[in-house]
Amino acid sequence: MAEVEHHPSALRNRQPILEQLLRICGADAQGLALEVASGTGCHVEAFAPAFPNLTFQPSEYVVVGVDSEERAAEYGKIGSRRGLPELENIDGVGCTKFANVLPAVALDVSAPWSDWPSSVRAKEGEHTLVFCSNTLHISPWECTTGLAAGAGKALAKEGKLLIYGPFKVNGNFVGEDGGAGNANFDASLRQRNPLWGIRDLEEVASVAAKAGLTLHEKVAMPANNLLLHFIKTE
Repeated sequence: MAEVEHHPSALRNRQPILEQLLRICGADAQGLALEVASGTGCHVEAFAPAFPNLTFQPSEYVVVGVDSEERAAEYGKIGSRRGLPELENIDGVGCTKFANVLPAVALDVSAPWSDWPSSVRAKEGEHTLVFCSNTLHISPWECTTGLAAGAGKALAKEGKLLIYGPFKVNGNFVGEDGGAGNANFDASLRQRNPLWGIRDLEEVASVAAKAGLTLHEKVAMPANNLLLHFIKTE
């Protein structure tokens, strides 16, 4: 099997994210954890050994009939697969290494719940955690609404949805540089694809609320990012 190569940004952010997950969930967290848009599996590779009592289900968007390299060029995928199919790439650092990681599944997060993987739907209302990183700004808005709706279905009462990435707050770009970096980043994203762009925290929280998810906290993270912590309250 070809060696998995993770994107440098994913390697940089996974430790700060893990530290927050340990704070929020506790190292003794139990149950099911769904990762949406696992990329190359960089995060689940770090999370699985830190949460031995959580069973992780990684997932990734797979375009049928499109080569991995072609997809990377068009859709801006994070990470180099060296020709590996997306799911095999994740499994190389996931289920083949850790007993608490399931084989990766294909998931189009913009799809209605009825079209999510049967293995995920079979555990409706039983998940402890749904995690997604660096996805909402490089995908259509339908992926944000789909993530909220799907997490609302997947999570148990008091379950947690954690979303990492860049966000605007009250319509304003934020960051250690006053938001200038994210403003430039947003402009470059929208030039590349008009359906992409940094999302507004309040708009994300609004669609999450419709799925029974309440924003509990937003945590400032390195590189002008935020970690949004939602709790299933309904």
